[in-house]
Amino acid sequence: MPSFFLRCVRLLQLPHRRVLAVGGALILCVLAGTMVLMWRGLDDMKQRDQQRLELMASVLDAHVGQVFEVGGQALDNLANSLLQAPDALDRLEAQQQYYLQSLPFLRSLALVSEEGRVLVSTQLADRGGQVDLQRLVTQPVRGERMAIGPWTPGRTLTEKTSPGTSSRLGFIPLLRRVQLPNGRHVLLVAQFSPDALAQYQQQLLDLNSPDTRVYLALDDGRLLSHVGHDALVQGASLDGHVYFRMKAARKGIYGPVQTLGERSLGAWQRAASQPLVSLVEQPYASTLRRWLLSLRGPLTFMALALVLIGVMTFSAWRSARARAIARRERDEALQEIARREHELSVLFKSVQDLIFRTDPQGTLRFVNARWQAMTQQTPESARGRHLRDMVLPECRERIEALFAPRRPPGVRTAQAQLMGANGEIRVLDISVVPLLARDGRLRGFAGSAADVTTLLATQMHLQEQLAFSSQLLESNPLPVCLTDLEGHFLMVNQAWEHFMGLSRDQVLGRHNRDFLPPQEAQAYDAHSDELLRVGGQIRYEERLHRPDGSVRDVQVTKVRLLSHQGEPMGLLIVKMDITDYLAARDLAEQASRTQSEFVANISHELRTPLQSILGFSELGMLRGRQHEKLAAMFGDIHAAGQRMLELVNDLLDMSKIDSTVGAFHFEPHDVRDIIEAVAAELASQLQGKQLTLNLQLGRLPLEAKVDPVRFAQVIRNVLANAVKFSPEGRAIQISAGLSDDVTIHIAVRDQGPGIPPTELEAVFQAFVQSSKTRDGSGGTGLGLAICQKIVTAHGGHIHAANAPGGGAIFHITLPTAGYTDTMPAALQ
Repeated sequence: MPSFFLRCVRLLQLPHRRVLAVGGALILCVLAGTMVLMWRGLDDMKQRDQQRLELMASVLDAHVGQVFEVGGQALDNLANSLLQAPDALDRLEAQQQYYLQSLPFLRSLALVSEEGRVLVSTQLADRGGQVDLQRLVTQPVRGERMAIGPWTPGRTLTEKTSPGTSSRLGFIPLLRRVQLPNGRHVLLVAQFSPDALAQYQQQLLDLNSPDTRVYLALDDGRLLSHVGHDALVQGASLDGHVYFRMKAARKGIYGPVQTLGERSLGAWQRAASQPLVSLVEQPYASTLRRWLLSLRGPLTFMALALVLIGVMTFSAWRSARARAIARRERDEALQEIARREHELSVLFKSVQDLIFRTDPQGTLRFVNARWQAMTQQTPESARGRHLRDMVLPECRERIEALFAPRRPPGVRTAQAQLMGANGEIRVLDISVVPLLARDGRLRGFAGSAADVTTLLATQMHLQEQLAFSSQLLESNPLPVCLTDLEGHFLMVNQAWEHFMGLSRDQVLGRHNRDFLPPQEAQAYDAHSDELLRVGGQIRYEERLHRPDGSVRDVQVTKVRLLSHQGEPMGLLIVKMDITDYLAARDLAEQASRTQSEFVANISHELRTPLQSILGFSELGMLRGRQHEKLAAMFGDIHAAGQRMLELVNDLLDMSKIDSTVGAFHFEPHDVRDIIEAVAAELASQLQGKQLTLNLQLGRLPLEAKVDPVRFAQVIRNVLANAVKFSPEGRAIQISAGLSDDVTIHIAVRDQGPGIPPTELEAVFQAFVQSSKTRDGSGGTGLGLAICQKIVTAHGGHIHAANAPGGGAIFHITLPTAGYTDTMPAALQ
């Protein structure tokens, strides 16, 4: 109020000749301002309404996007589960029930074949029924992407509705295409409830405006859900809406325009990852009503202000008005000067470089705060000193040259060294500019100094690193080269020159096709193109024809090099000569085959005399029953022959397993059946020692591709060892199950003496027995070695461990049949 009366007093002091003009101008200004304010008030209210509608559209879009994203994630999880276990439809149905209970906006989940047959569904009415897929989606679902269909009438997927029948019950389908391992395709279908979306929309409207309308539609204009417009029905088309008549961006506002029968304000938000658009509208008449209500108070105030201005205009005086205007202008000028000085001071403080000013002789008159950071001295201590006295002696001539008065005008630069606060040497790039008066006289210099010590040190370190990398590359014994994206050689090392027989002058800047045979160059480029496309690195073997005519086998490693921005910039290629290695490998394989054939032949030749020894020893035992000594002698001969025959059979098994020709015949089998068959076979041995066998094989099938005869030999050897070394009256336990989705784990545990920790790996070597179990019973030491070879041939692993309570545990792991070979099966 005091400021208002002060303005009134100043207005009363205006001169008589200008009072009417000024008063009329004030009244016109007030009227014009009032109109502008009224118009701006309407515009502001419209903008606020549009911003509110835009915010509501964004909130609705976020909610819809979250709903469909969560539904899509549920379909992705169901698809992954289906790919891992295509036949486990019971587990898939359980997962569908879980998602249906945890996601309230879902009405049902179903698995549908490409022909439209419902395979699995949470709706009992849909199971086994036939679905018209054209009702759910207008375009085929491509790849593994999600597809949102139009609003579909009906309660279930299989419910039949007439084309012209009006229905208020329906759903929004979300489809996910899945390619099964057997090549077939199925569809995962989620039924979204439009009522759940409409309920959230209604809650949002209740918090904002009751006359607001909300629409959720597909990009092609088909309505999915709406709130606030009773004339529309679900599934109607909004092609005539203003949004679908213009090329709309992802979000925006419109209005006032004619939409659906009345002028409205609106906003839209198009989903980023789904073909959905959220529209929020409000009648423009509602905005006008609220604007008119808001004008009552301001219009009354403006009328009173106009009357007051008209009364006060008649008693104004010019002198007081003029003095007030002059005083105000002076104050504004002083404030502007103070503001500019403050901004200039802040600018100097924020500059990281040293800013200074000198007189014509180079004596410092001003330095900014950077001086204290560089020297730990206050800026006042530098004033009155010459710049040449602050640098090292060897740099003073360059500083004096900066301030030479007869040099041409323009920027002068020099580099000098300064002693830092901690005694370190700082390198400065100094630039000065002469300051000239209007008459051309030199008033002084303005300059700046940038600390480039760290930059120079970094450049030197980088040069050292480059030199080290170059030396390291040159000293590398492997041939190394670097090419650009087009395949032109940028660098080769000495080992590459020696190996290829070409100097770097002959290859740098050229393509490999310039000196390689066409076929080798084409294969070389094909691998490079693949690496540039997929990234990472690749490794392959090739046969290289060298310029001297020799042919070498080479292992090539190629790595794609990326810039700091992640863009490909070239290929690093390393070659390694593996000719001698391949030759040595072939010789080793030949020696191994020769050894296996020798063992097989000698074992076969030993069987004939052993059969005679065993036969005659059995005959002697029968005929010498009446002579105890004679029977004992023939018994010892027969036992020794049996041990010899077992050793020959084990050697023959070892040679057969080492051979890769016709040794194994893999078939899909449930390993539980093989374990039970071997257990039944050894039942008599278990009864002889009064041992109990506990089988814990589970209820789920354990399918694996095995040679049933060979794998039964593994179980037989391990179980026979457990029977052999278990004390009488104890128990042996065999457990089997899935350790993960692709691995079968079998464990055989006994209660025998166990195995010393240092011998846990050695017992799987040929002719080696544990020191605790070496009891002279005639074992050959080949059983576990044969088991290891058989399990390894099956792609598995066998190892031994000691049980916490005593005894040994033999662990056998095998890949499941689904991991090694996907078996085709029809959906049930």
